[in-house]
Amino acid sequence: MKDIIKTGLILMIFTAISGLFLGFVYVGVKGKIQEADNAAKLVAIKFVLKDPFTGDYLVDEEMIEEVVKKTGIDTITLKEYKEGAVLGPIYKFKTKDGKSAYVLSGYAPGFGGNVTVVACFLETKNGLMLNSVRVIDYSQETPGLGAKIGEEDIQKRFFPIPSEGLKDGLKVDKDAGLPKGTPDELKQKGIVKVSDVMTGATITPRAVVTALNLMYRYLTEEVLK
Repeated sequence: MKDIIKTGLILMIFTAISGLFLGFVYVGVKGKIQEADNAAKLVAIKFVLKDPFTGDYLVDEEMIEEVVKKTGIDTITLKEYKEGAVLGPIYKFKTKDGKSAYVLSGYAPGFGGNVTVVACFLETKNGLMLNSVRVIDYSQETPGLGAKIGEEDIQKRFFPIPSEGLKDGLKVDKDAGLPKGTPDELKQKGIVKVSDVMTGATITPRAVVTALNLMYRYLTEEVLK
């Protein structure tokens, strides 16, 4: 009995010291982690503000950092839904051809954790269209399966989507009954074809379309109502 108590006390002291050490390390690097997250977010914002066909910026490049600096970059939760959440701030830009562009982010549960997406929606005469997407957090997804969502060629399957394709909610093709058609043809109907490039990993792309649907819903119901 005496030995058990002694061992327990030693383990308790060891655990307490380890916890304190880890706490000090975290406090020491917290600022650097935040800086890295903010830098990655700025890269994603710049990416989604490009024309997906030409690669040219839709807005004056120097305006991007100016708007981000003025609006703030620290992530805030704008609204939580049972399917996920919409994150801010929302950045509003004016494109070179006079359209309003909204950049925001959101997440939905993937296979191992939340999958976070940054997206740009453009205001058109028919409503909002999805210009571009950048998946910025998929760290808990399975390597070789869901984690393939980080590949640029796969992310391109999610954009651009016209307003007609967004109104009834985006779906991955498996949830839409595996309709026939090319990825670009299916985008017009709000269907993202990924079954051919992410075989066996439906949950992760489904998280991306869920996050995009929540962002579209928030913009149309809360911002542009």
